[in-house]
Amino acid sequence: MQARTLAVAAQRTPAAQALQAARHDLEASAAADHPWLSPLDAAALASGSAPILRDLEEYDQALTHAEQAVALREAGRARSLALSRISLVDIHVRRGDLDAAVHVGHDLLSTSPTLGSVRVVQQFDGLRRLLEPHRGYLPVREYLTRFDDARRVSMLLLADLIPPHPGGITA
Repeated sequence: MQARTLAVAAQRTPAAQALQAARHDLEASAAADHPWLSPLDAAALASGSAPILRDLEEYDQALTHAEQAVALREAGRARSLALSRISLVDIHVRRGDLDAAVHVGHDLLSTSPTLGSVRVVQQFDGLRRLLEPHRGYLPVREYLTRFDDARRVSMLLLADLIPPHPGGITA
């Protein structure tokens, strides 16, 4: 979290140092044995490192970590996998690789069609805003149509948790 905060604040060197400290902590720590704590594991470090490196505009490194996070989350934890795939799509868009972004985006939508997480829906919205300027590219336009349908389903699942947007559900 510290590295992410520093990266968002454009504090490149301190962010890199905090990220390195997290890697060191992963190597040195034993698994957390408390029911309220999630242990820092390789998947958590990879998924946390990707947006930090993205914010530092280190897109190749961010891509490596995002791909690692997805690979390590494939076996379960649908919400974590969805969040990792959102991060991966984001990085592909920022790298200008729209075809890869759309490909991973389709994987994202098939992660769990019934996944009802407020955080996932919020990040979906951010991802849609990131893709919208590329709507002129046919694969992106087709993906956004499917994306909007999936978002509507998520919003129906979360209707009691997320207040409606003024003027109705946004696409």
